[in-house]
Amino acid sequence: MKKAMIAASIVGVAAAGVILYLTRSRNGMQRLLDGAEATADDARRVANRHLRKTQKKINHMIHESTME
Repeated sequence: MKKAMIAASIVGVAAAGVILYLTRSRNGMQRLLDGAEATADDARRVANRHLRKTQKKINHMIHESTME
């Protein structure tokens, strides 16, 4: 448990350092926001693709169950 607390502290400090560096550098905050926007777009695309595949599977299962 002690090792996990130390590791979490190190990761937290590193993340805080990166955020401070990016916000203080020229256009750092804008780059940070652009990166977050790109990541959110990727997550949305993956979720939509998964939802479409799931819907097709559900429709297929319903169709198969009504045929029996």
